[in-house]
Amino acid sequence: MIAEASPPDRIRIAYIILAHQRPTAVARLVRRLYAPDHGFFIHYDLNRSVADFQRLVREFATFPNVYFLKRHKCRWGNAGIVMGMLEGIAELARRNFIYDYAIQLSGQDYPLKTDAQIRAQLVAGGSCMESTSWPMPEWENGRAIKRIENFHLHLPVAPWLRKLGWQPMWQHLTVPMKRKIPGGLHPHFGSAFWCLHRSCLKWIHDYVTQHPEYVRFFQPALLPEECFFQTLLMNSPLASSINRRTLTHIEWRPPWPGIMTLADLPKLQSSDCLFARKFDPAVDAEIIDALDAQLAAG
Repeated sequence: MIAEASPPDRIRIAYIILAHQRPTAVARLVRRLYAPDHGFFIHYDLNRSVADFQRLVREFATFPNVYFLKRHKCRWGNAGIVMGMLEGIAELARRNFIYDYAIQLSGQDYPLKTDAQIRAQLVAGGSCMESTSWPMPEWENGRAIKRIENFHLHLPVAPWLRKLGWQPMWQHLTVPMKRKIPGGLHPHFGSAFWCLHRSCLKWIHDYVTQHPEYVRFFQPALLPEECFFQTLLMNSPLASSINRRTLTHIEWRPPWPGIMTLADLPKLQSSDCLFARKFDPAVDAEIIDALDAQLAAG
């Protein structure tokens, strides 16, 4: 059973936040987005320290609508992020999908709009998920399909290798294959950051519950978070209800994506996106302060 829709001016949002580090920044994100009728579902990478995770749990111990999801290990390119997202959707199912929309964020995202503006956008625009049908010659010179066709073995990166500059993206083995998505679904690719109506969330939950082989297929894929949900929904009866765009502003520059600085503020102020990434207070805290001041002013 799905709960009744909320009045347009009180759209309820579930924020599914995938965090890998910087618990203080995650806490700041949640506090900026906080409203008592929203829900916050936080997945904190199991590879990270217990102390950091517990610090975050203590931060929100008295908040009745902040929840912590079962944790998975998230290495670059593996299925950990997808599993974290699915944990969030499963929690929404256990609550009978009482939230009108779910928005997927990382722990290094930040809002560009006020809560009222975000709610209004959802009422006006509905579900948004960047998605393009394969073939896509502009993606990795047409080789992105190898992400799911091949079998990828994701290996941990030793701390001493990181100190030497070894990149996590180098730490996986690829076995050339011609794997096909179960059920004959046609592949679609797009940004990992989406905003989906409860009808889409229920479709995802029901499908993966009834078809565990779909989830298993993506376990050895590369960057499955940029294909898993797109492929599922664009092959569903709900495809026409989804706007094929992302609501997250990203600057594609090194270190991929670029870290936002105060120099990016004019772009962010003129963006029609609701969120932006990637922020790192250790690189530039002033940009977050500037956004806070703008949001506080309405």
